[in-house]
Amino acid sequence: MNLIRLLVIVAIVWLVYRMYQNWLSSNKIARKQQARQAEIKNMVQCSRCGLHLPENEPLKQGGKFYCSEAHKN
Repeated sequence: MNLIRLLVIVAIVWLVYRMYQNWLSSNKIARKQQARQAEIKNMVQCSRCGLHLPENEPLKQGGKFYCSEAHKN
């Protein structure tokens, strides 16, 4: 009878531990997603081909945005 109680207690402790680990990992994922969303910048469109790029990536000339050096020239 005592062995059964011990096994039940061990199983409960193990389940609580696993639930805690899952909770921690889901919080980490949520924080990473929030950080990615904070990094997202305004999107701009290449004046030549129409490709959308984050505002900090394209080349800029004369107030227009370009996706590459070839499209800029």
